[in-house]
Amino acid sequence: MASRSTTARLSRRDGGEVTVAQHDTDSPIIPVAQLERLHRFKPEAVDWVIQQTQIEAEHRRREDRRINSFIFVERFVGQFFAFVIGIGGVGAGSWVALHEQPWAGASIASVALTGLAVVFLTGRSRRPPPAP
Repeated sequence: MASRSTTARLSRRDGGEVTVAQHDTDSPIIPVAQLERLHRFKPEAVDWVIQQTQIEAEHRRREDRRINSFIFVERFVGQFFAFVIGIGGVGAGSWVALHEQPWAGASIASVALTGLAVVFLTGRSRRPPPAP
């Protein structure tokens, strides 16, 4: 759970002070200390904040499920087309080899499979790391 707090204070000439605080977290649960301070200030707002937190958590879960589904479909489609390209390359190489050109057929099939291997192996290493 990542958490970040920022506080800014401004002192006035007449001796007063203004303080602004901000708290960012990736957790859907609000810290208890903040809820206690809100309860002292405006008790009826605590229930509203908890309700909004629950709505936000449900939205995050829906979005996570949706993103995971899209990633699954993308990977599945990619693997399917890689399979089709591989079978097509081997099939074309076999067809050429059966028509009196064995070296050409072997070259076509091996280039198709080698190309797929290169794409799969280098495709993972060239992606930038995810943003923090």
